[in-house]
Amino acid sequence: MPNPYEDLFNNPNKEPDNESKQEAFDPLESSEDELPVDQKEPLDEVLECVNLFRKKAETFSKLLSATKAVDHKVINNIARLFLVSKDKYDQQSLVGEKKYHNLLRSKFTAIVQPMKELASIHLDTVKQFNRDIDKSYYSVEKLDREVKMEKSQAVDGINLQRQILADAADDLQTLESALVDTEKRIKNYVDVGGVNNISASEIVLLKSDREGLTLGRDFQFDYSFFKINMIDKTAISLGVYLKETTAQYLGKLMTAFEIK
Repeated sequence: MPNPYEDLFNNPNKEPDNESKQEAFDPLESSEDELPVDQKEPLDEVLECVNLFRKKAETFSKLLSATKAVDHKVINNIARLFLVSKDKYDQQSLVGEKKYHNLLRSKFTAIVQPMKELASIHLDTVKQFNRDIDKSYYSVEKLDREVKMEKSQAVDGINLQRQILADAADDLQTLESALVDTEKRIKNYVDVGGVNNISASEIVLLKSDREGLTLGRDFQFDYSFFKINMIDKTAISLGVYLKETTAQYLGKLMTAFEIK
């Protein structure tokens, strides 16, 4: 397919011919022929968002697998008392702890950036579904049974989006907990002297930088919104999409992008 901008790029000084001038500047020329003949129906646009999310989620899901956040899952203090006294994540040196902290930050960042993009698509999907799709929705071109089937596909797609975002949120929570745990171990090296010495001020800055990432300030995105409780998990597993409750969900969803 020829590049419509080729002449502009290759010869910026080239004057448009008369025909081009007429097309570009004639104010009397009717624009009626330029009006779109076919406009997409709202349900079609919702399904496009669903398909776009799913396409991007294929790569994202592989990223979650490769990141292996579960390898960094911290055992809580109570469990440690009954299981093992030794912390298996202890890096045995300040240099080791800093490297481990950087690794956890890198994995967190690798997940949260594409997750925000997926969450934006999810927000667009939910917005349009709530605004345009209800029990009285009909199509001028499709049979009722086809509309019913596509509405069901849209609901399934939205629920799938929430499941994938919840999975990512769980991984980020695991990494955040590991970061906090690592910072606790680093505190043990405050003013010990020698090669393993660190100042209290450096730890304060380390924690502040990490909070900028995990609390959403760095990317203007609060991942924790997408953690799902047991009630939501049950509803999603049953394929339920309760429109009367999703107005509240939509309002809260928008706040995930309004970090201050």
